[in-house]
This record gives sequence, C-alpha cells and structure tokens, in this order.
Amino acid sequence: MSKETKKRTLVKTIVWRVIAIFNSFVVLTLTPTATALKAALIMNTTSLIMYYIYERICNNIDYGRNE
Repeated sequence: MSKETKKRTLVKTIVWRVIAIFNSFVVLTLTPTATALKAALIMNTTSLIMYYIYERICNNIDYGRNE
C-alpha cells in the first residue's frame, strides 16, 4: 500500500482550490438563478461531480507516493 507525501497532499489541495474557485465563478456568473439557495445547490452539485473526477485522475498519478 502506498502512502502520500506531504508535498503531494499540498499540491492536490492547491490544485483543487483553484478548480473550486473556478467552479464557483462560473456558476455564480453564468447561472441565472433567482435565489442564493438555487445557486448554492448548483454550485455544490457541480463541485461534487468535479471532485469525483479530480480524485479519479489523481489516483492515476504516481507523483508524491511512497511504496
């Protein structure tokens, strides 16, 4: 079983925050919703999907793993 290094965790965290900020920007600027609740639901749904894809991609990258 492999273990992540602190550097890998830091890089993954920073990359995810950039993706999450971009997601928030896109949803808040392009979604014509009348309420903040609808915008929050859309943002969280898209974020959940994007995070799943992001983690699946990260699992295929060996950078920062110790055997």
